[in-house]
Amino acid sequence: MNIRYATAGLFVLVTASISQSEEYTLSLDLTFDTKYVFRGAQLADNVFHPSIEFGKDDFYAGIWASQPIENRGLPESWDDEVDFYVGQGWAIDEKTSVDFGAAYYYFPTGDSRLEPYLGVTREILGVVASFYLYRDLDIDATTSEGSARYSVPLGAKTSVDLGAHLGLLNVDDIGKYLYYGADVIFPVHLKENAVLSIGVHYSDSEEGSPTPEAHFHGSTSLTMRF
Repeated sequence: MNIRYATAGLFVLVTASISQSEEYTLSLDLTFDTKYVFRGAQLADNVFHPSIEFGKDDFYAGIWASQPIENRGLPESWDDEVDFYVGQGWAIDEKTSVDFGAAYYYFPTGDSRLEPYLGVTREILGVVASFYLYRDLDIDATTSEGSARYSVPLGAKTSVDLGAHLGLLNVDDIGKYLYYGADVIFPVHLKENAVLSIGVHYSDSEEGSPTPEAHFHGSTSLTMRF
């Protein structure tokens, strides 16, 4: 599943490592990020992202939010956002899975949007590679995004997780642009059911697009399973 971030794949890997074949899982994630960048566009800075996700077998559902801490007024006017998502995965074999779901993006001060998605993920020589298609039904936009993740163990309780993504966003009758980025995340297992992660991120989009600025930002998150 890959909803709001290119780093969502890393979040799945972390939560999977602390979830051991139970009837269901409930994961809480509390993240602070110096920027909120979505598909190459900055939507906030110094932002708090709380989220909670329920999972049972290959079914999952969750709520994710963006709450800017500053610059909520002019000129930036960063706004709150709450995303509701639900999906179902299917294992094709031991290294390949398919994922289908939908996300509802709710903006208290703007228009809300519905976006179904379909993705496939495969592990190749330790690299977790994914390709997803998204279709925003309200703004008539199609997004295709590929990503890759690789984890290097650094000890019994920590690792360095490397990620990269490349996507194309195409809005019908308006235009399209490429976006891309990379992530380096250091998760530390505090307990069996708690992981603290520190990350650095880079996001950019092709020159001449509506969002040509490059973005460097850092994040800190605490993930807990109940």
